[in-house]
Amino acid sequence: MTHRLNRILSALLVSVLISVSANAGDNRLIWYPSGYGGGGRFTSIAIDPSNPKTVYVGSDVAGIFRSRDGGNHFELIGKGLESFGVSDIAINPSAPHQLVALTGDGLYYSLNQGDVWLRISGETSYPASTFFGSRVLLFTRNSLWIGTDTRGVFKLPLNNLKTSPQPVPGLERFKVNGLTVYEGYLYAGTSRGVFRLEGQIWKPQHRGLLADSDEITDIASSGNSLYMVEKQSGLFRWNPTSLTWEGRPVSLQPKPKGYKSLLVHPNNPELVFVSSHPESWPHLLYKTQDGGFTWKSILSFKLDSEAPATQYNTFTGIEEMAFVPGTSQSIFLTDWWNLWQSADNGEHWYQRHYGLQNICVNDLKIHPRNPQALYLCAWDNGLMISEDSGKYWRRAMNGVVKEGHAQEIEISSQDPSRMILLINLRGKQGKIYVYESRNAGNSWKDIGFSVPVETLPQKGYVNGLATNVELDPFSEDTIYVGTNGYGVYKTTNAGISWSPMNQGLNTPFIKGPGALRVHPQNPGILFAGTQAGGIYKSTNGASTWQRVTTGQRFIFGMAIDTSTPARIVAGCDGNTLLVSKDEGKSWQETHLPVTASPQMAVYSVAFQPQRPGVVWAGTLRYDGGATEGLFMSTDSAKTFRQVPMDIPKVSMSVITPAAGEPAAAYIGFIGTGIFRLVRGEKP
Repeated sequence: MTHRLNRILSALLVSVLISVSANAGDNRLIWYPSGYGGGGRFTSIAIDPSNPKTVYVGSDVAGIFRSRDGGNHFELIGKGLESFGVSDIAINPSAPHQLVALTGDGLYYSLNQGDVWLRISGETSYPASTFFGSRVLLFTRNSLWIGTDTRGVFKLPLNNLKTSPQPVPGLERFKVNGLTVYEGYLYAGTSRGVFRLEGQIWKPQHRGLLADSDEITDIASSGNSLYMVEKQSGLFRWNPTSLTWEGRPVSLQPKPKGYKSLLVHPNNPELVFVSSHPESWPHLLYKTQDGGFTWKSILSFKLDSEAPATQYNTFTGIEEMAFVPGTSQSIFLTDWWNLWQSADNGEHWYQRHYGLQNICVNDLKIHPRNPQALYLCAWDNGLMISEDSGKYWRRAMNGVVKEGHAQEIEISSQDPSRMILLINLRGKQGKIYVYESRNAGNSWKDIGFSVPVETLPQKGYVNGLATNVELDPFSEDTIYVGTNGYGVYKTTNAGISWSPMNQGLNTPFIKGPGALRVHPQNPGILFAGTQAGGIYKSTNGASTWQRVTTGQRFIFGMAIDTSTPARIVAGCDGNTLLVSKDEGKSWQETHLPVTASPQMAVYSVAFQPQRPGVVWAGTLRYDGGATEGLFMSTDSAKTFRQVPMDIPKVSMSVITPAAGEPAAAYIGFIGTGIFRLVRGEKP
């Protein structure tokens, strides 16, 4: 079976290399990462025992990153992954080129250090959740053990990969948060206690635990010692004589409300690290050098001066820790924003961020007079600005709510120092957060407005969030905001007052990049793409709307060009686009050359400046899995062809074409940040 896997993966790799070549008549299309490193949630870490400079890091939305220089620089890998929420990565110690990754849609195997992946089981999965487990993949001499969130533990014989992983019955009701081997037995830390596998039977090992404190968040062994972390009570050490767990509570203040991650030194079982649970604040890391009798707080976390700023200046929500094999003092730590490394047994930590482009992008705009200036709207971190085409980024949230997700930015064509920023807050309803800047994003003023929460319809795709903002190009005190549930709002006095503009807009559920568009030459004309209602048109500044398509289509991204009459292209659910050449009077369907899926949508679309026949279309999957990728038309959206991708096919949230060459476009992803698609040869 190993030879068969090698042949399959080799064939996949060859096809990847071939697919990078451009289509006839074009130069090669090269994908360059252009978003900032760091940001996003890093869930897991694995280090090659035969070459500790090879480090793998998993993400909750971006898949897997690899470093070949000990963590200083990373690259995005994962060709063949269909799911990008990674709960764990493990390396076969007897064959370090072989990796396994546990994701939301199954177990994957790589035979070439993660370049190409093959799914070997869909039954063994660990769907993306608020809190992943730690070390739920474990290699022993003859087997791979897999812990899952709802199906218990599975076993895969390494000498017979033709078989699917076999369940080890008994833990199906529990979430498995960690696996380890101690004194020849397999132990599982679960949401309902610790269990030891004896033969084919899981036997509880609960002595010493309180009945209502048995949520084991991590478990690990070293030498003759076995430790585990219980969410409420913290560290416990197993007493093999009395067969009892003995508490080793953190004796410092402040004590966290919960505990999550555990690390034991491989050669010194008295040296242990424990972290607070990501859901509790403040986030804390503790160290003991005597097995838990005394503790110290670890406080030294240093941000790299070249890293882009975030809303945090230290670690947040530790997920997993790992010693570098062959060393006694070098450790890596993953958390909800960064990767950290220590060279002195965890006393001091330094940020690692180069290449860790773990970012969910909502919007990207290019400065109308300076093509090197980019404005990126990201989840969590808000607005980021680059003045050198994406090499370096800075955060620009002065005056904006700290924890906001930046949704969209509009830049005035008359005065580019004037900008409008749309923000969403997680779990906050009742207000639409709109901000104005008059100094190119250096500071912001709140010009938002309230909305009636109780009027939201109970539909699964309606959330009340702000989704789109548009400026009237001739009267820039006139601003439009689109929402998913409240329809369209308008101000004619730069945000002093706002009015709902929904007469005739019977499905006020606007969602998608450019789902609300103002006509570039005639700003009294607007188009709104809606969920389950198709496209609406207004000819009087949004005072009234008329539906101009039929059926209950879900419309996502829309683009309108500057031709006369203006052309419109709209992405729909499935593999379908709607195209109008007469400003919405008539529409034609175009299908991407792939089979439609219930989970698929054409989400982002764009016209290429100065090349009127070129249209881009990016795809999205509702389930977060791998998409069909990026498509390009050179005949005004009559036909499309697939653009070769040598990066994972994460859902595409925005396409921002760049005028002229060499850049063709910037592509924003829901997980892997921004890539610049360039025509030409890679240097």
